[in-house]
Amino acid sequence: MFHSKKGEIMNKTIRFSTLVSSLLVSSALYGADVTIDGYRGGELELQFKAMRVLSDYNNGFAPSNGTGYLIKLKYETPELFTDGLKVGVGMYANGDGGYTEWDERAAPEYNKGAYGMVVAPDGASKALTGELYLDYTNDMLHAKFGRQVLKTPLTVIKTSLMPNFYEAYVVESKNSKEFRVSVGHINKISFGSRAMADWGVIGEKTGTAGVGLFGSGVLFEQAGGTLQQAKFYNIGTAAGKEPTNGRSFIGLHYSGIPKVSIDAWLYHAYDIVDDFYSEISYTQALNKKLKLKLSAQYLAQRDTGDALAGEKDFNLYGLKAFVGNKKLGAYIAYNKSGTKDTDPTNLEGQFFNAWGADPGYTSSIFSRNEYREGVSAYKVGAHYVPYKGVKLMMSYAHYGQSLTSAGNSSNPDFVSQNSAYEVDTVLVYKPSKHWMFKLFNARRLSEYNGVVFERRMNQYRVIASYTF
Repeated sequence: MFHSKKGEIMNKTIRFSTLVSSLLVSSALYGADVTIDGYRGGELELQFKAMRVLSDYNNGFAPSNGTGYLIKLKYETPELFTDGLKVGVGMYANGDGGYTEWDERAAPEYNKGAYGMVVAPDGASKALTGELYLDYTNDMLHAKFGRQVLKTPLTVIKTSLMPNFYEAYVVESKNSKEFRVSVGHINKISFGSRAMADWGVIGEKTGTAGVGLFGSGVLFEQAGGTLQQAKFYNIGTAAGKEPTNGRSFIGLHYSGIPKVSIDAWLYHAYDIVDDFYSEISYTQALNKKLKLKLSAQYLAQRDTGDALAGEKDFNLYGLKAFVGNKKLGAYIAYNKSGTKDTDPTNLEGQFFNAWGADPGYTSSIFSRNEYREGVSAYKVGAHYVPYKGVKLMMSYAHYGQSLTSAGNSSNPDFVSQNSAYEVDTVLVYKPSKHWMFKLFNARRLSEYNGVVFERRMNQYRVIASYTF
């Protein structure tokens, strides 16, 4: 029987459409029973999201097939007991719906499943109460205690379906528009679906791309280990180390100078590392339609206490310039990470990125090489909105060779082989406030191309989401 690449993509698209349709049936069932009808009964959010890998290289490195879904049901109460006090709970479920081929990764098929879209082995469905918190606001402060999605510079990272969650206690000042202080402490983290990609295809097992598992013998379940995704772990345990007292932080934001914004954050992961992040931005209107935004960033990491992740002395600098508006814009960005020495087995000069951070200006969909040692990276990109609800984005990122070896291996054959690049094209269509469709292509060459296997990607992926 004749079989073509186009036919394979068509079949995957049909199967993806079937999954989306089944999710929408569930949407109708859930949505029909929810009515607030003028009563202050709180806020309810119901979201269904599905994605499908349409095609990629069959080389054992690139995920060439896979489907994933996310069901999110979140409720936040109205004010309880006292003004400003609310309770929130968010339930999340993730799996592949049985639409992924998991047993074809080896030769001769090399049809690798997309581990980064699910949280359990073989795409099994798994649910988690990812959010469960108290939220309190008054004129002076905003506090949030419990399980939550935490938005600070070093706890935000790209997600596929189920996000990372943090068990944290955060207080932010509100008494000044120009000066804001945030303080908090994180006890635990739950890794989301993309954590497997952060560890594997993105981080290439270097521990620099959002998951710090390397050299410890601790692996995710999907990689044959015991550490589960969609489960809360102590900050030390989640980094592949012994349990610690967690991670505390303080952040300062100042915007008292016209057109200037300044942020500075300090994170202390007890007995592991201290991280410092700062950013300054200047925004200037060029005319009634265009603005110029100039930004600079600095990220530093040092070991602290018992130094469970080893000695650390990492530095990253970045510059970015953007010109445009919401309809049309373009940017250029640059990052440079420091060099400690030329020994790829010495990990002191690379970023121990264990808890889901990605502030770098030059990151791409599948590349975050700027957190490796001795990397010069630049990125150019643009967006265009031809019609309401339609947005096209394109970018090219180039990463110079690093002094970090694949998997932090001492094998001399695992060192960087070439410069890396990634070209991303993304088309987004939002026909209404409820619907979102996205199609993207990511073309990538790894700096370790040829180490164990060909490390190239040319992935097409489609995403659909519905929010009730």
